[in-house]
Amino acid sequence: MTLSRVVSIFLLLVVGFVAQKRKILDANGINSISSLVLRIFLPFTIISSFDKSISLSTAGNLLKVAIFAIGVHVLAIFISKLAYSRFPDAKRKILTYITVFSNCGFMGFPVAESVFGKIGLMYASIYVMVFNIFVWTYGIALLSTGKEKRNIWYSVLLNPGNIAFAIGFTLWILPFEIPETLNYAVLLLGNCTTPLSMIVVGATLANLGIKGLLSGTEVWIGSIMRLFIMPALVLLLFILTGIRSDAAKVANFLVAMPAAAQTVIFAERYDADVALASRIVFITTVLSAITIPLASGIITGR
Repeated sequence: MTLSRVVSIFLLLVVGFVAQKRKILDANGINSISSLVLRIFLPFTIISSFDKSISLSTAGNLLKVAIFAIGVHVLAIFISKLAYSRFPDAKRKILTYITVFSNCGFMGFPVAESVFGKIGLMYASIYVMVFNIFVWTYGIALLSTGKEKRNIWYSVLLNPGNIAFAIGFTLWILPFEIPETLNYAVLLLGNCTTPLSMIVVGATLANLGIKGLLSGTEVWIGSIMRLFIMPALVLLLFILTGIRSDAAKVANFLVAMPAAAQTVIFAERYDADVALASRIVFITTVLSAITIPLASGIITGR
């Protein structure tokens, strides 16, 4: 069942790829859909993930996910400092960014839901909150020259994902349910996230040039680090510490996602190595069609 669902999600990626190649989607269309997903549909997915049928006793696990997420990002930063210290600065920044930041939002949400259900979405929303804090602090500091940090704390605290989490958590703990009509509308909007996000990823991949795509040692070092080494290290730490809860499994699973798609956007914004960022995002996203089902089987034991 897990493999079937993951493959189904990747078929949506193919739809986006074909849509771009057939000129059904252009760059403006991709940007518009991306904005809709990030600002509207994804927040509603987070809100709808706080299902009243899920016991309030799981609230303690939400804190555990946050702690796991912090630990994962700190570990990745430490590993990056060791692994990339001898690389040229421009390449070191991109390699570090893709090692620290996975595509835990666009790809993580739909895949986590397919494997773990609604509880997986709840845990993933917590993980992404921590991810956002690291992106808008450490991530910006890593790539920027220090001139564009005026709105960092606004982005950290008041981004759509965090606002949606606050709303969803509040509705979840209230002693009454919202009207079914409103609840169903929220659910419908949230259900748009998976197909549209994967279509955007597919269309984005179709936009990347393939010239020299597979060349360069650093491309493969970054890809192997993102898809294999980081998930394996986190899994090993959880095994050694005896932590095998669903909260830990979701955190581990999100580490196994490909490089964050936003790597390319941030590389362009801060004049980093856009070509290297694009190649690693492309390769890790394509290879994740194989590695995600593999990671799912190993992490969940299914």
